[in-house]
Amino acid sequence: MTFGNYQLEIYLQGLSGILPNLPMDYAGWEATAEAAMPPSVWSYVVGGAGDERTQRLNRTAFDNWGLMPRMLVGARERDLSVDLFGMTLPSPIFMAPIGVTGICAQDGHGDLAAARAAARTGVPMAISTLTEDPMEDIAAEFGDTPG
Repeated sequence: MTFGNYQLEIYLQGLSGILPNLPMDYAGWEATAEAAMPPSVWSYVVGGAGDERTQRLNRTAFDNWGLMPRMLVGARERDLSVDLFGMTLPSPIFMAPIGVTGICAQDGHGDLAAARAAARTGVPMAISTLTEDPMEDIAAEFGDTPG
């Protein structure tokens, strides 16, 4: 299921009163992650280098961006796909490499879990050089999704 279809599924289920089992806002994601991780892992994930100035500036920069829905236009035919390097991808969203993702999963294989999520949604993913699992094992999880 592509990311766009997954998003549509959440919306349509919400119209039927079925709420998603995962948070739909940043604060909810943060609270869920903190509750699921040991304190040592959580502090690594939320921390930044040095005085965390660059991390704060990057976060603040995102406050200047927003999604502006187009009003009163037909949305029957949605197409979020992009053409890149001779491939047509389902959306312009990519999963960036994150070092030491393995520690974020309870089984120690966060890179494999991220690759499975990428394959399920069709979102391409770049593998970090600091993976807990062999790159070949991670690549095998991608299926047809570029990674």
